[in-house]
Amino acid sequence: MIYGANGYTGRMASLYAKSLGIDLIVAGRTDDKINNFASSLNLPCRVFDVTFSHLVDSALNGVSVLLNCAGPFIRTAEPLMEACIRNKVHYLDTAAELDTYRLAEKLDQKSKEANVMLMPGCGGSVAMLGCLAGHVVERVQNASRIDVALHVAGPMSRGSAISAAENMTTECLQRVDGELVEQDATNTSLFDFQDGNGYVTSHPITLPDLITIWKATKVANIRVFVHASETAFPTQALDTLPDGPTSEERDAHPYHAAVSVTASDGVTSNAVLHTVNGYTFTSMASAEAAKRVLAGEAQGGFQTPAFIFGNDFIKSIAGSNIIDL
Repeated sequence: MIYGANGYTGRMASLYAKSLGIDLIVAGRTDDKINNFASSLNLPCRVFDVTFSHLVDSALNGVSVLLNCAGPFIRTAEPLMEACIRNKVHYLDTAAELDTYRLAEKLDQKSKEANVMLMPGCGGSVAMLGCLAGHVVERVQNASRIDVALHVAGPMSRGSAISAAENMTTECLQRVDGELVEQDATNTSLFDFQDGNGYVTSHPITLPDLITIWKATKVANIRVFVHASETAFPTQALDTLPDGPTSEERDAHPYHAAVSVTASDGVTSNAVLHTVNGYTFTSMASAEAAKRVLAGEAQGGFQTPAFIFGNDFIKSIAGSNIIDL
């Protein structure tokens, strides 16, 4: 089941999931919208509000995997994670908000006991950066630090912008000796994404990769940076934004990522990732993740895509390429 299937990312994920042959139910909160979308794809649908637990439980009947694409996730992640644990349904989502991952950490033991997997961020930056970082860590003995940066390009969807605004944290965090601690937001760093623009300034950012890369690699010191194109973040009123970038806009704005892994002896190893636009990637990766979980690639508790599917998961997304430097 894909919840929030009539949203911008949810629609793309649903279309891709159907193309993969997944036995799919689309779901959402608004009756007319989800019914019309389901009819257009000739798919079954279910309508429910996550605030009513009995309705959620009923809607999950016969479902083995839930992909939550309904942001802001501060409203939907907790009731749906709890419902999935109650109903023995594996939970996936496309969240980029740190609090969703803190919630998954909190529910880790409870979900392990239920043998239910919680995998927030099964697509998006968590899959991108997790696979890239893991790929380099695998070939470094005694990795002690990971610095990873994401190059965000192209316009945001209306839903992403609203979700980001509602979940904006004033914390600028890094992981030091295994602990999340504050850092100075002016601690910029230079990264060459090998996209023809040379070294560019990237700013520290509090992304869930501070949690997921740590969980997957156990490298104790992690910093995450972002370099955004001028068009990436909206300047107009959020409710006036278009639904999301057009296919032409997505094709014109691929994403890039760079990682530097430092070993305990001070030697650094570097790599870059070139991939499709973030929205295209998220829809493809989340549908691919759901397909794999349906096939049995799952483990109870809070998990990450790189840990469960392996660092080569990124290679299953067309247009993705890691280059070792």
